[in-house]
Amino acid sequence: MPISSYLRNGASLGALAVVCAATFVAARAERVAGLTGIDRASDVVQARQILMSQIDEEMQVVDLAAGGKDLSLDDLKANAYRINTMLAAFPHLFPPQTKPSTGPDALPTSAAPEVWQDFDAFYSLSEAATQIAYEASQASAIEQFREPAGKLRAACDGCHAKYMKVQSPSPP
Repeated sequence: MPISSYLRNGASLGALAVVCAATFVAARAERVAGLTGIDRASDVVQARQILMSQIDEEMQVVDLAAGGKDLSLDDLKANAYRINTMLAAFPHLFPPQTKPSTGPDALPTSAAPEVWQDFDAFYSLSEAATQIAYEASQASAIEQFREPAGKLRAACDGCHAKYMKVQSPSPP
């Protein structure tokens, strides 16, 4: 056999070894402790649902103030700052393993598949809402609070319209 055949076969075997090693490393990476998207995907989904429920609770008084109700500015600013903090963490709770799927192992989630189809757009909306919440938390008067509070509601509603799948209850 000519030496060129050995070299070609050797290169092919080398390429095969690289592919096998990469596959082994990828498979091994799926079992690294702490990758909760892989090990505990349902817990990640639950964590983001809990976080969003808390954001919604904080938004209730923010919405009242945006609508014109006079409330304690210090309390409103504290709510807005907590929302800012939670929104900063929120998009990090969407690892690919938590995408909606079908079948017996499907995770219960209200996240729409569009989150993963254009994650950068989803992330950008979350960042924008985070910044608006921070702006509201820095208001020095109730009148300065109301505008970003209204913008925050609009940002939340816009994100939910695009990235949240709401299922109507089944009729009895």
